[in-house]
Amino acid sequence: MKREIPSIVPVRWDNQGAPYSEIFGDKYFCTEDGYAEAVHVGCGANRLRARFEALDPLFPGIFTIMETGFGTGLDFCCAWELWRACAPVSWQLRFISVELYPLAKDQLNRALGCWERLAFGREALMRQYDPSCGEVMAHVFDEGRVHLTVVVGDVVAALRRIKQDGLAREGADAWFLDGFAPARNPGMWTPEVFAGVAALSRPGTTLSTFTVAGAVRRGLEASGFRVVKATGHGRKKHILTGIFAGPG
Repeated sequence: MKREIPSIVPVRWDNQGAPYSEIFGDKYFCTEDGYAEAVHVGCGANRLRARFEALDPLFPGIFTIMETGFGTGLDFCCAWELWRACAPVSWQLRFISVELYPLAKDQLNRALGCWERLAFGREALMRQYDPSCGEVMAHVFDEGRVHLTVVVGDVVAALRRIKQDGLAREGADAWFLDGFAPARNPGMWTPEVFAGVAALSRPGTTLSTFTVAGAVRRGLEASGFRVVKATGHGRKKHILTGIFAGPG
């Protein structure tokens, strides 16, 4: 059955201003410190600081991060913050995400407003972000140095569209696998999704995800990833990291 996409996504806010999805019955980010968790799981587990610093400024190129579940845009803003601090100005960051239920502009603004250090990203997003503009939201920041593309729709169809439309011609350098817990949002963690992730990867592509569910680990391994447990953040003891070795 096709899901109807609401014009305003039902979100509840806790006392600290953190958003909670009424659709999936789960929080968008850790109430204690969502920023630190996002940095640890996404940027840290994919070793992005070292990889950004190692990019050769004399040979400009594109570094592509792909994500399942744009949500509040927190992961994007954290990656962008690190990119500004570490990457050569001659390189371009492309961040490509998918989202079935894009937040309204005021919801996104409120969620990212939890962290003053991300004000640069929140303010830039607010000048361009428009979830009503169509199935592909394209944004360009920092005078062309950072490109954000959000494909709206079911994750399997969105990943297929990214592949078919050549939105990530060279494939991903790193993946942030998000999209609420598997028990809350099982459609984000299926063999079809893992196959779509693999189809947009190449040998050496890394990934990280907050979940350590056995079905997720087995699904990623069946799709060509070598996956291991890594140290989690806060109350989360473990996360998963992986590297794409090619089709099994």
